Amino acid sequence: MRHYDVIVIGCGPGGERAAIQAARAGKRVAVIERQHVVGGTRVNWGTIPSKTLRESALFVHSLVRDKLEGIRCEIPSEITVHDFMHRERVVVQRELELINESLDRYQIQVFVGQARFVDAHTVAVCGPDGGVLFSMTGDFIVVATGSSPNRPDDVPFDGELVFDSNSILSLPAIPKSLVVLGAGVIGVEFASIFAALGVAVTLADTREHLLPYLDREIAGLLEKALGRLGIELLHDERYVSIERLPGEPARVRCTLAKGRALETDALLYCVGRDGNTRGIGLELVGLEPNSYGLLTVNENYQTALPHIYAVGDVIGYPALASTSMEQGRQAMRHAFDIPGVSSKAETLPFAIYAIPEVSYIGETEEALVGKGVEYVAGRGNYDMNPRGQIMGDTDGMLKLLFEAASLQLLGAHMIGHAASELIHIGQAFLRSGATAPQIAETFYNYPTLADLYRHAAIKATLAAQKRRTVRTPPRG
Repeated sequence: MRHYDVIVIGCGPGGERAAIQAARAGKRVAVIERQHVVGGTRVNWGTIPSKTLRESALFVHSLVRDKLEGIRCEIPSEITVHDFMHRERVVVQRELELINESLDRYQIQVFVGQARFVDAHTVAVCGPDGGVLFSMTGDFIVVATGSSPNRPDDVPFDGELVFDSNSILSLPAIPKSLVVLGAGVIGVEFASIFAALGVAVTLADTREHLLPYLDREIAGLLEKALGRLGIELLHDERYVSIERLPGEPARVRCTLAKGRALETDALLYCVGRDGNTRGIGLELVGLEPNSYGLLTVNENYQTALPHIYAVGDVIGYPALASTSMEQGRQAMRHAFDIPGVSSKAETLPFAIYAIPEVSYIGETEEALVGKGVEYVAGRGNYDMNPRGQIMGDTDGMLKLLFEAASLQLLGAHMIGHAASELIHIGQAFLRSGATAPQIAETFYNYPTLADLYRHAAIKATLAAQKRRTVRTPPRG
């Protein structure tokens, strides 16, 4: 029987980085991947493909929004998602090459098959028929099996009219109208992408407030931006029934709980994702996922069995590629006592690739109020920034939150062009413990959106000075 220091189940972003982190420390590592390719949802069905479609949608939207005098551009009325995805094949292939090169460089053995626990230290590799091909043992095991779109039995998924977030990328043609059920990150992203392509989109949110973990001011700006794209956003709404309507072309009817019936060309269901924990034998080692198939872990990503770790989507929120990668690295640092910077999830940057982008790191205003922390806020607006005006993005905003007394940065929140890139400046300031005066005195290229940090920091400094003046009455 083969023995390894680490067995990693699943080779998405979390599993891949866990394997490489352990291998770089000189450990013998095996990866078991059930798909015929590595990379997981990030490369093959989710992040990379959907962001490729987003770039195409942005291009089309800019042609419509920012028409230049004397320049005319026509887009065929009948166009498929496949037409928009010509670059996706190139990008995915290159990503797969890079991943395989890394796995080879660190001599990580990759086995294709379905992993199944035999006991706490033994994992079997099974073939398509469920039969055991061979088994291996490991000192540590990492469960990085990811997640899949939730597919309720009463939703008639058919790949023609009704889709989930994986199958939507195989749309036979761009619809004229679309209902998106679920306004989480995935739902908001796809709703904005299709709206930018000229599709009439209705977005039904099961919650009362859009993306409740966002800073509420930023969430409000996002909701207004979605409205400007033409998206109709329905709050606190659920479906009662979804049915295919006869006719040519066929359409789909979605009846909502509040009585409204929506008839559209297509429907995207993206209310939640379930952890991929079925069929891997967790019951044989005493690990029980919750009702969503998710595993519970501690701050070091250990399950109830300390030598079995779980990372990525299979442990739930935040379920982002970036955080999954960091979780994989941190799990292996803990397992083998490898030195390195350890970052908590709340100090990692988050991005929502909607149109416009939203990104943030650190505390929100609501969290600071809940903790009783006194703070001041500073804002930098794209419409007051020459680069924002040049680009035509005058609705974006950077918001910085500082501790009132020390003026140390506590959180950064952005909406607008390149927010997912610019937030890393805030991350660097946050990690270094920078204060508002220090950020304001940092030099930035001109004209740049990065200069928003200076403006926001100046405004926060002025707000703090005004606050102190109000609180300190004149003598006499």
